[in-house]
Amino acid sequence: MSDSTMNRKTLIGITIGWGVLVALVFAVFLGIAMFSGTSLAKSGTADGSTGPYFRWNGEPMLITSAQRGKAAVCKVVPEEGESRDVSTYRAEGRRYVDPVVPWFSGEAQMSCTTPVTIRVGSEITNYELFTKNRVLQIGAAVVAAAPFLAVSVFGLGTRKTRA
Repeated sequence: MSDSTMNRKTLIGITIGWGVLVALVFAVFLGIAMFSGTSLAKSGTADGSTGPYFRWNGEPMLITSAQRGKAAVCKVVPEEGESRDVSTYRAEGRRYVDPVVPWFSGEAQMSCTTPVTIRVGSEITNYELFTKNRVLQIGAAVVAAAPFLAVSVFGLGTRKTRA
């Protein structure tokens, strides 16, 4: 076995390890983004007027239904301001999320007709970045695969050294 063959096998092993490491880091952040947030169970009444409740502090919030394909309606009752119903219908699309912005000052109490997941603050940013942003997803794949392709396909790093 020549030195260049051993060198090539070592480089391929290192680049595969790099790809696995990048994929694991991305998977961890994707998992954090997908499973972050507060779960709110279904209200006891059809109109969502009874608990359980979520205490909304007035920062932008993303509400998504915990039941795939089924929209939830949440009743928001602020301490100051008018009550409104907020729907999870079209709260997120294939490439975007649409957070709910407060129309009131202070805090509000919220209950929903079906189970929901509520994300606020940085949870919204992380969720959108890792689940909707194709540039980041493709970039992670390129960063993971580029060294492997450079070594295995293009033969970089396997030049013979002169003694």
